[in-house]
Amino acid sequence: MIGECNISWVEEFYANAYGREADDYTSYVCGVRISYAPDVIDAIFGFRLEEHCSMMQRRTGGQTEDEFAEMLHELILPSRD
Repeated sequence: MIGECNISWVEEFYANAYGREADDYTSYVCGVRISYAPDVIDAIFGFRLEEHCSMMQRRTGGQTEDEFAEMLHELILPSRD
């Protein structure tokens, strides 16, 4: 997906993006509107929405103290190397 580029297009992109409102993820290159909004970037790279990401669900799910103790007991077996 990433390869050689025309450096003047990159410079034009940054020049036209600079100074816009904080929530305006728009630039122009050769008169063409380019959106670099987070949802557009996510779609291009095929990223999942945070609420559908299994890693985020595991991180935010949390365990109770008993669940955590049980997990440690299963992972750390005494007298075994």
